[in-house]
Amino acid sequence: MKKLVKISALLVTSFMMLSSVTYGASKVTAKIDGSPINFDVSPVVEKGTTLVPVKFIAEGLGGIVTTNGNTVKIESADKQIELTIGSKNATVNGQVKTLETAAKTVNGRTLVPLRFISEAFGAKVDFNKSTNNIDITYFSDMKGTLKIGGSTTVQPIAQQVADILNKRNTGLSISVAGGGSGAGIKGAGDGTFNIGLSSRELKDTEKGLHEVIIGKDAIAVVVSKNNPLKSLTKQQIADVFSGKIKNWKEIGGKDAAIFIQTRETGSGTLAAFEELAMAPLTKDAIPGYATPHNSTQLLLQAVAKNENAIGFVSMGYLDNTVHGVNVGGVAATQSNALSGKYPYVRPLMLVTKGVPSGIAAKYINYIRSPKGQQILVSEDYLPIN
Repeated sequence: MKKLVKISALLVTSFMMLSSVTYGASKVTAKIDGSPINFDVSPVVEKGTTLVPVKFIAEGLGGIVTTNGNTVKIESADKQIELTIGSKNATVNGQVKTLETAAKTVNGRTLVPLRFISEAFGAKVDFNKSTNNIDITYFSDMKGTLKIGGSTTVQPIAQQVADILNKRNTGLSISVAGGGSGAGIKGAGDGTFNIGLSSRELKDTEKGLHEVIIGKDAIAVVVSKNNPLKSLTKQQIADVFSGKIKNWKEIGGKDAAIFIQTRETGSGTLAAFEELAMAPLTKDAIPGYATPHNSTQLLLQAVAKNENAIGFVSMGYLDNTVHGVNVGGVAATQSNALSGKYPYVRPLMLVTKGVPSGIAAKYINYIRSPKGQQILVSEDYLPIN
């Protein structure tokens, strides 16, 4: 497993820890699919309704929470939920719902009805009075078949999530294939895949599809560890990969030809690199004499073996056989990508034909949940939050 930078502190991982909360005079535990929740503000019980911090429930089920004044919005793969603090009216995908108890603010945290939020996602909620435990079932109640494929950058994340959910749900079968972002987007559109994997933005001709961002990736320009080159300007990078600069001595290196290594047509990494690094500075594309590779691993091997080679890879794939070139003096690190200093950053997306529903939506929500984001971070990509 690649380990470059530890950024898991950015994730909401505390929902995996056990916590007892006050429920009347008794202690209550709450769990999502068997994983205990740790609320940083104790739930409040009003007229038999348990209100909990919205962040822990919504994000635990794969939702993204935003607040604007008294308005709380929760976005998941298939749900748009909106509440107003102090109001019993809420909406789920535009349909008005009436709450038994209004959302409220306690110690700087927004508390919402636990059952309402959970059931709005489509989860089951059970309260066991004898044990004072609230069980929320969502990702362990999946049945059916999902076919997923596309970007080889997103594929390892997609496969790990598929393995987890397949193991957890005996009636579920999820298969994951590669093929590149183009194949994933096309497959989502023609029905070959229920979910397409993409590591590039959709083109104008593909805009009819539905896209969900699950994280981000940074692209590093790489040379062999035996190459003394440390830094290039953005213009130099564009000129090297367009073939305008053909010899290392033109950019401070030795007198030797530059061997460009690239990805195959249809690769999301190639499309993103051309858009981020080349399009703003040159009208020329990567020349036909560049050596194409069908995977990131093959490209890395080619660069590592030839000190006169140069290529580009997802930053998460950097290893000790190559080194990432500084871009305009900015090091190719995850922290610089997160801060916005590093220029070559792209989205990682799941694509569907229309708004996803059923197990497809649950699959996407799992990747966007804290546990799914931990997988993404373990592969050295950037989380949503």
